[in-house]
Amino acid sequence: MGRKILKTPLCDMLGIEYPILSAGMGPTLIGENTGAPVDLVVAVSEAGGLGVLGGSGYNIEELQEAIREIKKKTDKPFGVDLLLPKNLNLSTASGSGGDRTSIPLMDVLRTLPQQYQDWYDKIKEELKIPDPDDVMIRTDATTYKPQESIRVCIEEQVPLFCAGLGNPGFMVEEAHSVGMKVLGITGNAKNAKRMADSGIDLLVAQGHEGGGHTGRIGTMALLPAAIDAARPVPVLAAGGIGDGRGVGRPFHGLYRRMDRHPLPGNQRRRSA
Repeated sequence: MGRKILKTPLCDMLGIEYPILSAGMGPTLIGENTGAPVDLVVAVSEAGGLGVLGGSGYNIEELQEAIREIKKKTDKPFGVDLLLPKNLNLSTASGSGGDRTSIPLMDVLRTLPQQYQDWYDKIKEELKIPDPDDVMIRTDATTYKPQESIRVCIEEQVPLFCAGLGNPGFMVEEAHSVGMKVLGITGNAKNAKRMADSGIDLLVAQGHEGGGHTGRIGTMALLPAAIDAARPVPVLAAGGIGDGRGVGRPFHGLYRRMDRHPLPGNQRRRSA
């Protein structure tokens, strides 16, 4: 029996064997070393997919070291995922000045708009949650230095840049100049169109099942809307896909049959 192959245009675009990308997993802003980042990236890329390094919890030097370590262990394509928040300023948090590389989480929470602080206090009281006195937030992480972090990725000529948060459209031209592809992530159709119009190469439609800072729309409902909004930018699906059954090939077959034998009124709905 021959080897089963699952190949799409994404494979040719990224130079990979299978159209599968790992999520960017790595150190968190509170210092948790999760995801076995470098080894996991290498393993996924070596297996024929594209491994993605989660870089939001590194500082600039650590990010560069991790990228170079990946390059030493594999010559296959890989990506780096960073967060690009539009507005993030810790200077108002008490004690955040000087050379400190971390501050208490409570100091950060108190910089949020008042309505969010009120919500946090309400939930904390209802659920009897103690104050996180011993939890510290890194202030030297790449998340707070997006421009410097992007510069490292461009200098290292990372094959794929992934923005786990924010629109990376502003960096597309420079990224393309060094052969880098740029990927954005969205949780709704409106942002899918906005990112596609900004010039990115790829878009991930991540449903509510993906967790984190995604929206409230489920993946299977989000995906067709994002595809229509972002066309012709290729769209990947994320959230709630745990094995081959979730990839959607049966749905693809159904859509093709409906093209040939449309149900009553279906043609009009599909073109809307």
